[in-house]
Amino acid sequence: MAFSITRRCFHNTARAFSGRRSAVNQWHGRGNEPGTVSFIGAPLASGQPIPGVEKAPQAMRDGGIANIIHSLGWDFHDVGDLDVTGAIAAGSAEMVQGVQKCEQLGFANKLVHDAVRGEAAKGNFVLTVGGDHSIGSATLTGMQAVYKDFSVIWVDAHGDCNTGATSPSGNYHGMSASHAMGWFGLELPGFEWLQRDVLISDSRLAFIALRDIDENEKKLLRNSGVTAFTMYDVDRWGIGSVIDMALHRVNPHGNRPIHLSFDIDSCDPTIAPGTGTCSRGGLNFRESHYICETLAKTNNLCSMDIVEINPDLDTEVPGRMHGDSELITTPLQTVRLGLELVSSALGRSIL
Repeated sequence: MAFSITRRCFHNTARAFSGRRSAVNQWHGRGNEPGTVSFIGAPLASGQPIPGVEKAPQAMRDGGIANIIHSLGWDFHDVGDLDVTGAIAAGSAEMVQGVQKCEQLGFANKLVHDAVRGEAAKGNFVLTVGGDHSIGSATLTGMQAVYKDFSVIWVDAHGDCNTGATSPSGNYHGMSASHAMGWFGLELPGFEWLQRDVLISDSRLAFIALRDIDENEKKLLRNSGVTAFTMYDVDRWGIGSVIDMALHRVNPHGNRPIHLSFDIDSCDPTIAPGTGTCSRGGLNFRESHYICETLAKTNNLCSMDIVEINPDLDTEVPGRMHGDSELITTPLQTVRLGLELVSSALGRSIL
């Protein structure tokens, strides 16, 4: 079911705007011309147990991300990879209130939060490449610090709405959304930077593609103001209606900046095998692209994170097809999909 949805709501996603924002907290749409994409590498893997996901930022660079962005008319600013290894080394690996490696993750995510906040304040499109989805709490709150009327589309097989008290594993990558909404842990060691003034209202967040949710997590979602579309809803209504309804809920007047948090495990493993959290029955190739294309057409998409791509688990592209971009040079299937999705979010269209 689609929580918080009582009827089918539709929204015109092709609204035009008068220009770029004029002040840090004022949003007027992205304008008609591309600007600068700030690429932030966030090679954080400590929120889950499988190594390799920290290699995704460099894999995206090696696969042609700069050329792809330039081809779409954007300037490209590579902030570099954040020193999450140094941040982790400064913290304790102790479990605190049900959160594994709590202080280490807090220190590492502060780097992500500060970097996102700084690049957003310049008016740039902020593209953060994980790493695992632990960075979600940092990217959301970093953007919220700049745009107070912020809204979020979170595409994921999992809700990432556990708390330290409900998580079966204690892995923080399954708690980052709930933490960004303030459902728990504002006093956790290492997370002192996560204060109430940068929390996301649950009414401003919509999930798409959920299909693997823990039992206690279901209760939290059902009792919240979050809008959640499962794969059942995608099957029933189609991805076009689902994204329209999601946008209507979090951005009903089409005048709020939008952040896209895209977990590659939202896609079916047949098109995205290179992730540590595969779940059958996910988004197909066109459904995944449709979400990104539609958000690009709103003129409100101001930031994106793409996470959980693990090059060590990936397989080689089975073969080139007509229409494949020559700018994408990676031999890996899931890395390639990640590059293609970013391209669609930045304005690449079929026609």
